Amino acid sequence: MPVFEPPIKEEILGGGLVLLEEMLGDDLTPAKIARISYLSEGDEEANRKLLIKLLHMKHFSPFEQQVFRFKIEGIPMYIGEQLLRHRIASPLKRSFRFTSPDKGTTIEYTPDSLNKIVHIPPEFFNLRESHIDNKDELIQDIINHIRKSVELYQKLVESGLRKEAARTVLPAGLRTSLYWTINMRSLMNFLEQRLSPKAQWEIRELAKAVVRILYRVVPLTIDNFLKISGLEKYYRE
Repeated sequence: MPVFEPPIKEEILGGGLVLLEEMLGDDLTPAKIARISYLSEGDEEANRKLLIKLLHMKHFSPFEQQVFRFKIEGIPMYIGEQLLRHRIASPLKRSFRFTSPDKGTTIEYTPDSLNKIVHIPPEFFNLRESHIDNKDELIQDIINHIRKSVELYQKLVESGLRKEAARTVLPAGLRTSLYWTINMRSLMNFLEQRLSPKAQWEIRELAKAVVRILYRVVPLTIDNFLKISGLEKYYRE
């Protein structure tokens, strides 16, 4: 079985990254836990077979004993809000009540530099197919809009307004960070919803980054789960 050596890092296409910092259990933990029902024992090969059987039977309660703590950095605020909808998890998100978008540094208003602070749609970096004709003009419009928002925020704060109130003018695409602790059963539910083509592109790329990490620490579980649930083709897209 793979040896977990934290942190395990995966970049998110379009910006941001996922780090697995801690993990409770290993690839065969759900099978070992499941044996308490019959007070049975099994060697590694027997547990591998049992794990796959549990996935086929959709007997997911043993997977609640397998827990991951991720640090997710640099995702748009609205993607962070989508993560919070997966309620059987424990999130702790960066607060813009107490932090500024520029983190005390000077913002460079170029597409690549700005994209590290505020999410710019992937179409403008040719990461996703689009039919936008006037990209150069529109990217400049986006940059100017963000510049005005940040400058107004800074002006409000410097004038004495609370950061928690001044943030009302900041862009929705402002990048944020959070810790996300979640068990494997809830993580599988997340992947069922967020790997789907119906999900937003940005959160699909986040889900793919999570899958790439899982392949490094629980390959038997994630490989069989994706195949059994029919999600493998979406992960490969």
